[in-house]
Amino acid sequence: MGFRGGSAVVSTRTYVPSASWSRVPRDLPEHHVLRLLEPAFRNDDPHQATRVAHAWMGDGTLGTDAEPAFYAYRTVESGHEALGVVVLVDLEAGNLRPHEDVIAAYAIRQARLAEATRAQWEPITAYTTREPVGPLLASTTVRPADHVAEDLDRTDEIWAITDPETIHAVSERLADQPLVIADGHHRYAAWRTAPEREGRLALTLVLDQPVLTVGPIHRVVARLNLDEALLGLPLPALELADVDAAADFVAVSETRCVLTDGRRFLGVDAYECASCWVEDVFTPHHGLESDAVSYEPDLHAAARIAKEEGGVSLLMATPSLETVTRAATSGRLLPHKSSWFRPKPRVGMIMRRWG
Repeated sequence: MGFRGGSAVVSTRTYVPSASWSRVPRDLPEHHVLRLLEPAFRNDDPHQATRVAHAWMGDGTLGTDAEPAFYAYRTVESGHEALGVVVLVDLEAGNLRPHEDVIAAYAIRQARLAEATRAQWEPITAYTTREPVGPLLASTTVRPADHVAEDLDRTDEIWAITDPETIHAVSERLADQPLVIADGHHRYAAWRTAPEREGRLALTLVLDQPVLTVGPIHRVVARLNLDEALLGLPLPALELADVDAAADFVAVSETRCVLTDGRRFLGVDAYECASCWVEDVFTPHHGLESDAVSYEPDLHAAARIAKEEGGVSLLMATPSLETVTRAATSGRLLPHKSSWFRPKPRVGMIMRRWG
């Protein structure tokens, strides 16, 4: 299921998400996909999304494919190509594995939205841990794509896969290997609780590890003084010259973190994954409530926010893909918002309804 119309129409109605949903625009065009997702990030009435979906199905804005299919999905952005497959993953089978915890309120909003609309408006993104899936899709992508969207230096293409041999090969390749969630932990947590069996079949884009890029999500703590931030914590701090030196410092190891008020930069090495130290040690040490912490994926922006708005930013190291995979396959989850992954699928290119 997706938007109908040519590439220009689909491009204007869909959305390439950044690493943070805080940057979603307030004013949306009438037929923009984010009107279906607003209850999940603005805590609006989920039944409004149901009414919008019914209206769009009725007037042809949205359409469904003639027969069930797998889908090859390719993004090309700044010369970087990523090819994967969109399938339904049975959440009761245990193959789909989260690598980080969730914020309960966010998952509840997602659950309310899915239950009200009987739909999954945005796929989870996961990656293979054993045999790659990309090579199985080569024969599909030689023909023109069924749906295309373009935005600046990015192109998204989708092909419906109905060939029994390809479907069988993909099914066999994915059946017995863990799939680690790269993006969509709150959707995963929400859809696992779906009251209907159909709701527990998760729309999932499966990619291979080599095409993924991973980065950290930094913390911004309001009403905290930098001189007090490390008091009582037995870690030596290294004075760093500026934000560029901070970026170089955290790039050395996933155990590093820099505390800054935007003027001074104090580097520490926690000797464990930086987000784990922040969540398990730093946050409880200061008695921080969840509303005192915000999240920013851009390191320079996080430092600037601390300077302009006061408080302290914690500039985080990037968790390694090995750490992420180990967390997912061992069940010892990383803290919420430990990482972001690219590419993210364009929201609205492929959706699913069972109502």
